[in-house]
Amino acid sequence: MIEDPVSSDHQLIIDAQSGDFEAFRMIVLHYSNAMLSVAYSVLGDFYEAQDVAQEVFVKCYKSLPTLKDPSRLGSWLYSIAHRTSLDFVKKKKASVHYDETNAPQTDNVNEWLDRHVIQEAVWKALQTLEGKSKSAIVLYYLSDWSMKEIAHFLDLSLSAVESRIRRARETLKVYLADDFESFFRSQRLGRDFEQMVCEQLLKRMGHFYIPVINKKQTTEWFVRHFHLGISIHGNLLLESGHELYLLESETRSPKGMPVLTFSVEDADELWLQLTSGRVDSGPIETHELFGKQFVFYDPDGNKYQVVENK
Repeated sequence: MIEDPVSSDHQLIIDAQSGDFEAFRMIVLHYSNAMLSVAYSVLGDFYEAQDVAQEVFVKCYKSLPTLKDPSRLGSWLYSIAHRTSLDFVKKKKASVHYDETNAPQTDNVNEWLDRHVIQEAVWKALQTLEGKSKSAIVLYYLSDWSMKEIAHFLDLSLSAVESRIRRARETLKVYLADDFESFFRSQRLGRDFEQMVCEQLLKRMGHFYIPVINKKQTTEWFVRHFHLGISIHGNLLLESGHELYLLESETRSPKGMPVLTFSVEDADELWLQLTSGRVDSGPIETHELFGKQFVFYDPDGNKYQVVENK
């Protein structure tokens, strides 16, 4: 059997199975376009395929501890993605037409029509291919995977994948010339999708998370100023016993929106502690209903609110 680079790293899978969220993020990053490829091969719509891909990773996170053979991670994910895509098709209301659900969200109607025409042409051409050939050719253009990785993921031999992709390319060229290559590559998913998946997953699981630019720096900052503990997976431990996940990302939380609100016994004491430690903090204010409160900011500019217990 051909080994997949991620699946062959048993320790990564084991870490993810034991609750290491950073290990799980690496799995999401590596398999994002694979899940998108499988879903698109069934649905024919990249927006719907992204929704399905997100749902696949939620299912993966919940069921990952049941995976007994880490080397089968790729084929296991393929099965989940294919079943989830078929379920999506079954649940889709037949009364909702394409034009109603995919109306242009832009003033440039001509640009939207061009994309729509290309997508329809690509999907029509793909329908001439067999199921796994369809997945193989979409994955070939959506990801940076090698033929060996695609073969492992689809549970096919290397020669079978090479021949399927070769025949699929020839077939698509008959219908589309070279337009399909740029069409697929423009749909690729990147770190922003991985971040979105992880944020949605943590929300669903009831966990707290903060988007940060530098996880190590922010972790040290919280430990220094709040004396928080560290879990076995390297996450911050709140006094409640919950873990606080710091997700490294290139985007910051919306300005003006506190990412967390802390309830404390003595707002004055904490304010003095933070300001003496040169933490960017606002003045203490007394609210008619909520009592004493103030805001402070971490090194990434994330805003937090402190409210004193009455």
